[in-house]
Amino acid sequence: MLDSFLKYLARTLQRKANPEAIREHLRAKGMRRTSNLEHVDPAAVRVAAVQEELRVLKTYRRYADRMVGFVARAAEAGAQLVCFPEENGLLLLGQLPLIDPILRLATRSRSKSPAEAAPAEAPPVDPRSSAWDLPEASDGLNVAHMLSFFTPFLRAAFETTFSELAKGFGVYIMAGSCLLVEDGQLFNRAYLFGPGGELVGVQDKAHPIDLEMSIGLTPARELKTYATGLGRLAFPVCMDATYFETFKILRAQGAQMVVIPIANLEPFQHYWSLRGIWPRVQENAVYGIKSALVGRLYGLEFTGKAGVYAPLDLTPDRSGVLAQAQTYDRDELVVADLDLTKLDSYHCDYFDDSNPALYRRYFPEIYG
Repeated sequence: MLDSFLKYLARTLQRKANPEAIREHLRAKGMRRTSNLEHVDPAAVRVAAVQEELRVLKTYRRYADRMVGFVARAAEAGAQLVCFPEENGLLLLGQLPLIDPILRLATRSRSKSPAEAAPAEAPPVDPRSSAWDLPEASDGLNVAHMLSFFTPFLRAAFETTFSELAKGFGVYIMAGSCLLVEDGQLFNRAYLFGPGGELVGVQDKAHPIDLEMSIGLTPARELKTYATGLGRLAFPVCMDATYFETFKILRAQGAQMVVIPIANLEPFQHYWSLRGIWPRVQENAVYGIKSALVGRLYGLEFTGKAGVYAPLDLTPDRSGVLAQAQTYDRDELVVADLDLTKLDSYHCDYFDDSNPALYRRYFPEIYG
């Protein structure tokens, strides 16, 4: 019975995922190909990080309008790389029939506050607590099983949208990530598209949080770095930045810029936010770009500040911050220039102590 309902929902979505119809819709938005990549100066690579407020987008038109708006603003500001947040692709599921009751079910807490005014204003759910209630059913329905029905729609719509946007504006786009099922396994997968609309590469999340582990997310066994017209780029996902090994491996692979798309499910706290990209940038002498999904929805609270980070001595005020969002829960676009030529000569005695023999022995065992 449940599978029949999921198949019905999937068929409904598939009718909205015709690639040609999506391309036609996007081209009608008046995209103008920029000259941002006609001359790439390694001493001034301009990047943009999107801070995107979480919303239920019930039609593809609304989703497209949001994505076009962010890319258009970034391209107009001269950005050569535009970075979107984690779970950006999953917002396409706002088009599901009955999406509101589905979201209420998926995010309800076992312990409701008596003073709760409305579902949308429920107290934030702490993912570290036992109050999280996942949608399960007596016949074994789980998130991975549910998403297996929707993956064809998500992949087609997500890939077509950002391929067309990258080509239309003539920029690189790290499109953020999306939950997808492949060969029966659930992945949190981020995408990078080139200025011709080509798929440059993907990166699966390597370090799931407890919530993702509870729904069966398969962690990546490989961290990848990609050569682009802007320099060598990597884009591990959210929690991956919490662990020093991630950036150390990517730096050893030649990464100059590391993008971290996040969707932090927690109240904003400055020092919690420092556990990720900022110290990793300082440890490994790379530039860091953080894009963020933020806002409140059905009792969930996502917070973060999109930003662009550099080693301390490569920032004018020695803060390690080149640019950062002013808020932690609203739409913003952060733009900054990166001087890649300074990385090779950058030297910091404090972080130069290393043990290559140890890395060669243990990193392959950990990350495959």
